[in-house]
Amino acid sequence: MSKRPVPADLEDALARNPAARERFWALPPEQLDRWVAWVGRARFPGARRRRINETVRRLSAPPARRRRAATTAEEAAPVVAVPRDDWVTWIAVLAILAAVAGLLVWLLVYRHHHHHSKPGAVVVTAKSSVPGVVGIKLQAAEFQLKQAKLGETIVRREAKQPQGIVVSQAPQAGKQVAQGTVVTLVVSKGHPGVKVPKLVGLAAADAVTKLQSLGLTANLTQVAAKGAAPGSVVRQSPQPGQSAKKGTPVALAVAKGAAAVVVPNVTGRSQQDAENALQQRGLNVHAVDVASAQPAGTVVAQSPTAGSKLQQGGTVRINVARRAPNTTTTTATTTSATTTTTAGTTTLQQSPTGNDYRGMRLSAAVQKIAQGRQQVIVQYVASSKPVGVVVANSNSGSKVKLQVSAGAHPQPLTSVPDTTGEDSSQAQSDLTNAGFTVLSVQWPVSDQSSDGTVVYETPSGQAPHGSTVVIYIGSASG
Repeated sequence: MSKRPVPADLEDALARNPAARERFWALPPEQLDRWVAWVGRARFPGARRRRINETVRRLSAPPARRRRAATTAEEAAPVVAVPRDDWVTWIAVLAILAAVAGLLVWLLVYRHHHHHSKPGAVVVTAKSSVPGVVGIKLQAAEFQLKQAKLGETIVRREAKQPQGIVVSQAPQAGKQVAQGTVVTLVVSKGHPGVKVPKLVGLAAADAVTKLQSLGLTANLTQVAAKGAAPGSVVRQSPQPGQSAKKGTPVALAVAKGAAAVVVPNVTGRSQQDAENALQQRGLNVHAVDVASAQPAGTVVAQSPTAGSKLQQGGTVRINVARRAPNTTTTTATTTSATTTTTAGTTTLQQSPTGNDYRGMRLSAAVQKIAQGRQQVIVQYVASSKPVGVVVANSNSGSKVKLQVSAGAHPQPLTSVPDTTGEDSSQAQSDLTNAGFTVLSVQWPVSDQSSDGTVVYETPSGQAPHGSTVVIYIGSASG
């Protein structure tokens, strides 16, 4: 009896051919086992089906005739030789398997050695869990990915995290992926830089404050800068608009204060000579007419006195001799002033020196001059007097020119917006946004279209940052 069980697929094939099945079961047990073993040695499904079909074909063929009579029952049983195994086929199969194994070795070892950061997309059945590497250094992240048999590709971007820290990853942590999968790591290049602002023209203190608000520092150097306001920034490095990392020092060249000069002695000179001598030293002149026995046009006094030191841009007052008025003229002038007080224009003759607004605040002087139906021309000058105080005045056509103190160290010059023709509220807003203080004066107009709008503004062009701009608002009812 057969020692090997007959496979079900072989039994099914024999059942479809009764002659082959009958002959199969008539085989001696040893031969039957050899047929079963031959079928079982097939390594692939196709080869197994072919061997089963070959078994049925051979067993269904008529048995070969014997040359002599059988002497035993075993010899009388039908005998069908079992085919030999096709060793050539096996050798070919083994060669194919060897080639496939070599390819896998190259993909997994040799290619990975040359492209360690980007392994090829090898189809494998082994899975790995993607480690969470966000928030750690790149070197540590690469080690963890290597341990998980995963590759990586690196993208560097500016970020708030310190340089070299992983800020994001894909696939996400915990996802099950095939070994060899490439994980994209976004790595920080450090905090993005800030744009350097324009600082030229600002006061040094304001420039330093602006830099500190951006996380930058300042290196200040005083330089001689002709025409620049003392204490203002005249140069900077890096230039405006360039990018700089936080903590970067910005070099600022700051204009030195005006040089002090010795006031020359101009007493006894003519007014023209005195003004020329003072202006050549970089000083401003405020001439005041006074009654004196000296020849008309002669300087009879000066302040500061000769030999004093005064910063360039400072003002020297000179008293210039004029013919002394007689008593009759004085009485007439007094009477005229009494009867024409409201007119305002005769007040210029109330004293030998004329109207003197020096020492008055700008707002008070403007209001007083407006009462006489005159407008002012405001000019800011460097002075040791408090900011906003009138230091000199003179007539300029139908207007009164006021020289107003901007302090010993004026603020940087800033462009004054032209608000002529704007309504009062819009003009106030434009000037305030530009960094100026506004003084409004109601001014009578006959044109209804000018009612409530700015009809005149002073100063124009440029003025120290934070100074006062006077605007005259048209009033048709005035």
